[in-house]
Amino acid sequence: MSVIVALVAGLSLSLACDSGDSKKSETKVAAADKKAEAPADKQAEAPAEATDEKGEGEEGCIYGEDAHKEKHAEGHSCDHGDAAPDNGATGHFGAPFTLASSQPLAKAVGGELGEAPVQVSGTVESVCQKMGCWMVVKDGDAEARIMMKDHSFTVPKDCKGKPAIVEGTLATKTFNEKQVKHLAKDGGEDPGAVSGERKEFVLTATGISIPPNS
Repeated sequence: MSVIVALVAGLSLSLACDSGDSKKSETKVAAADKKAEAPADKQAEAPAEATDEKGEGEEGCIYGEDAHKEKHAEGHSCDHGDAAPDNGATGHFGAPFTLASSQPLAKAVGGELGEAPVQVSGTVESVCQKMGCWMVVKDGDAEARIMMKDHSFTVPKDCKGKPAIVEGTLATKTFNEKQVKHLAKDGGEDPGAVSGERKEFVLTATGISIPPNS
């Protein structure tokens, strides 16, 4: 009888130990799963935060905010097109010219505006300090903002004061307040110092030439 009691007690103790070990194993597995899930959650959140930050930074982009939504979703910023040329670079940027000669910018803005391409000359008054994706060319009292067709090329960011020849289509455009502030920021100015809409001559350039030794 005592032998049977001893066997039953031993079996009960063994079962209790197995149960305890099983619970400990389940606890360890659950803890490991929780740790494995935590980084995945953080990784899933990170791209969304980066996208929001970049998306906010591109508000008012003169090339159109909608054009950048896909870029933002892929983790890219407003900076697309070719990389900015080296500072001090001269030469031709964009597509080759199709017109044989140029005219002063002042004469072009005083004439008829339309879809026909024009080639104008002037001096670079200012340039985008973020990527060189726009510039302002001046000729006497006349000036026009130069936007690159399809945002497909850029110019050196230090070309201010250099003569330039630009070919493209000339029109007028009204920039809203968000765009005006965005332009001020990219031009190295204080966005808080500007407000309201602004109407400008805009030349959508297919090609730009900054002569050597200029």
